[in-house]
Amino acid sequence: MTDARPSLSDAVRQFRGGDLPGAEAAARSVLAGEPRNAQALHILALVAARAGRTDAALEILDEAAEAEPSDPSIHNSRGSLLFQLDRVAEAEPAFRRSVEANSRLPESHGNLGNVLKALGRLEEAEACFRTALALRPDAPEMQNFLAATLRDLGRLEEAESLLRQALDLAPDYLEARYNLAEALSTLGRLEEAEEAFRTVLGHAPGFVPAHIGLAHALHSLDRAEEAIEAIEAARALAPEHHMVQFTRRLIHSNAVPAWHLPMINDHERNHAYDAALRRAVKPDSLVLEIGTGSGIVAMMAARAGARAVVTCEVNPVLARVAAESVARNGYADRVTVVPTLSTRLTVGAELPEKADVFVSELINIGMLAPRMLSVLQHARTHLVKPGAAIIPRASTVYGMLVEAPELARINPVREIDGFDMSAMDVFRSPGYQPIDLAADAHVRLSDDFTALDFDFTRTMPEEGERSVVVTVTTAGTAHGVAFWFDLLMDEEVVYHSASLSRTNHWKQAITFFERPIPVNTGDRLTIVARYDANQIAFGLGAPPG
Repeated sequence: MTDARPSLSDAVRQFRGGDLPGAEAAARSVLAGEPRNAQALHILALVAARAGRTDAALEILDEAAEAEPSDPSIHNSRGSLLFQLDRVAEAEPAFRRSVEANSRLPESHGNLGNVLKALGRLEEAEACFRTALALRPDAPEMQNFLAATLRDLGRLEEAESLLRQALDLAPDYLEARYNLAEALSTLGRLEEAEEAFRTVLGHAPGFVPAHIGLAHALHSLDRAEEAIEAIEAARALAPEHHMVQFTRRLIHSNAVPAWHLPMINDHERNHAYDAALRRAVKPDSLVLEIGTGSGIVAMMAARAGARAVVTCEVNPVLARVAAESVARNGYADRVTVVPTLSTRLTVGAELPEKADVFVSELINIGMLAPRMLSVLQHARTHLVKPGAAIIPRASTVYGMLVEAPELARINPVREIDGFDMSAMDVFRSPGYQPIDLAADAHVRLSDDFTALDFDFTRTMPEEGERSVVVTVTTAGTAHGVAFWFDLLMDEEVVYHSASLSRTNHWKQAITFFERPIPVNTGDRLTIVARYDANQIAFGLGAPPG
């Protein structure tokens, strides 16, 4: 009679075929006759590991290794399972036993190399991968492992060469293609890196690290919108992935000026806009806003009862996020964010008709932003009904003489610590500089004076000036004129940028004189306040007669 009991070969065949219950039954049948059959124990352990019973698998592998300590495959399986469980330090001795049992197996050297790399012992890992390649020179996976180690060691050109060899042997080896893309990105060959990342994603669109790598490459190429598309694709796949979140913030924070965040936290500014909109908006109002920013003012207009709000934002990245905020807050049916310049809006297209209420947020720390007056004039002429409410409707600029030695040291940049650093002055913002009168060291040398007045409801010249005679109230050194402004939202609501509140995001500004001026109490200086199409500035005029 023929013995019908399952054999060891049956257990191996069924395991390889994915029949875990059959493989387990066959292995146990073998073990019923040979309790210390190392190969049957090995199969039983692999079945347990595949079923998620890792503790049992490790116990059985220990028993198999004790039964046949010279079998490298058992030690290799034990090391692999420990490595998968992130018990890396325990995996090392298992792989070393595999190498000791048979030093001619490239897989064992490669596995040991991966453990050493994970432990940060890169030079030892390199040696293991080189041994594996010496045993099997045409192994693309070993070339990939060695290349990844060399990349971590900063030997990028060697890594690139190995990765290209691996891809010559296995053109569809996506891990090697991804590692090549990362190496090229680090080398600054960003267009090549982009192509490699896109190749990986063409075959594996769900591979999140490649989306992240592509986003970084596009960001470094100053292609912000494409970088955001790439990271948003990663976000759709893995919204909680820490590198997705970090990269998304990195790209957005570089694409949009940082002052947008403190601006939406400026409670005084928010209250002024909100109060004025509540007074101006009627149920049938169509509101036009220029300068969407975060979208918060547009939503205030909708909350105040406007039937529709059209708001334009030239920065497409900011416009996209503002539209997301509008939708999150339930105003997408009434607030339309248009990613364009206001001068490109067309009545009857993006703007259904001329607006009943016109609100703008073009102000900067020096009140007058570049081309602001001409933008407002265009809107009043082409986009707003006669007699429409205009918010803000006016502004008054105030100033005072100040001594501010710390700020003056780098405005302009000259000598620092004995070095001529004036070449760095090219990076200083032109014109006025920011000053926080609540925090920056300064001495007030005069009373406040009114410098300029602006009426946003009418056409104003694009440049003008006013001379003011200012009396010195405190002796010192006049470094310049600190200035601030009131925004008259309407007849009753006023925003004061002179506020010393920590949440006042505009703070104040200062124009520095060409040279410091020693002054004594009672001295009288002629200060010329000027504005043009770009900004407000202060200078010295002829001495008063």
